Amino acid sequence: MLRKKGFILSAAGILVFLVVFIYLTPFAGRLVANTRLEGNAKSIGVRITQESPPLPLVTSGKTQIPVTQGSYCWGKLGCADYAGGQSMVQGVTPTAIAPEGGINVAFTYKPAPGGLTVQQFVDDKEVQIPLKNGSFNAPKEQGVYYYGISAFWTSEDGKFSEGSSSVAFVIEVKSTKE
Repeated sequence: MLRKKGFILSAAGILVFLVVFIYLTPFAGRLVANTRLEGNAKSIGVRITQESPPLPLVTSGKTQIPVTQGSYCWGKLGCADYAGGQSMVQGVTPTAIAPEGGINVAFTYKPAPGGLTVQQFVDDKEVQIPLKNGSFNAPKEQGVYYYGISAFWTSEDGKFSEGSSSVAFVIEVKSTKE
């Protein structure tokens, strides 16, 4: 009986130590940076100490459309692979956009990406959306639409990858005449 109590106390002590170590040290910021846990970590006060891959600024008029980080390979951060498509933004509140409203995609990170693609997720398929000067128009029909953006950077000669990043976002096309 005494041995069982000792084991339980030891296990509880180790668990408490790990929780304190993870949440009260800069090490925790490196563990959760750029993961889906990052928002939770920030909400309880864990400082995120590592940089993240470049995120695009997605806007429609003066409205900023939030993006969710997807798969990436970026410098010292290494690579992370997330489930793609609209599953990345399940549960995210769509941003309201007017029918055929312009959507602009821009990176403030320098240098600019060597390649940039936008795709709309329709059922289980990806439909490529052509960009014109970094912009495209929302659909005309009302409804909820899911999009992904993929960007990659290469060396100046184009022979080597210097990183890649993908994000997803969701909009709701709504008529303003309701």
